[in-house]
Amino acid sequence: MNAKHFSILLICLVVAISGCKVANVVMKDIPIQDMDFLEDKYLGRTAWTKAYIVDIGQNGVIEKDTKIKVVELDMHWTGAVGVKAPNNHKYRHALKLERPVTKESFEKAINELLWFSNPTVRYRRNLWKYGKEVATAILNHQLIEGMSKEAALESWGPPDEIEESQTSSENAVQWIYLDPRDTLNKSNIIFVNDIVTEWSE
Repeated sequence: MNAKHFSILLICLVVAISGCKVANVVMKDIPIQDMDFLEDKYLGRTAWTKAYIVDIGQNGVIEKDTKIKVVELDMHWTGAVGVKAPNNHKYRHALKLERPVTKESFEKAINELLWFSNPTVRYRRNLWKYGKEVATAILNHQLIEGMSKEAALESWGPPDEIEESQTSSENAVQWIYLDPRDTLNKSNIIFVNDIVTEWSE
């Protein structure tokens, strides 16, 4: 190999290594101090599921509004949370976060997945916030025509998909809920100008 070829090879090698270092900086995992903060805040806490917990392994699915205990926080790659179910089995649920994972994105994901107050406390809070009819519907995971988007979120939890359409006078949004046990089974809520107008279960 002559000096010219060697120089070109060396330049390519330096560029490749530099590129890897840049990628590593961009994709760096959540800092240790943020991991400690999240573990101190969430590990060992009792919670209730807002959405289905789908085990990465073979344990299956935990239903919505099931009382669980947070036993693991995985803050590497795209994140996961481990919970202990009433049957005493551990379920590990993938959060599927965009990288790089941050304290804020991890905390947002875990709070979209879990409630950290029990149904009775939530009912009392919703009674004051929405009135008896809506608070009772939320407690029973039901919907009422005219319910706000915020109340529907309390009742059914976060949707898996969102579809929007806009006309000159109305903003229509459809929330779609998928059943991880049956991919053909979908439920939906339709909002017009942020108010529930119809739904299917």
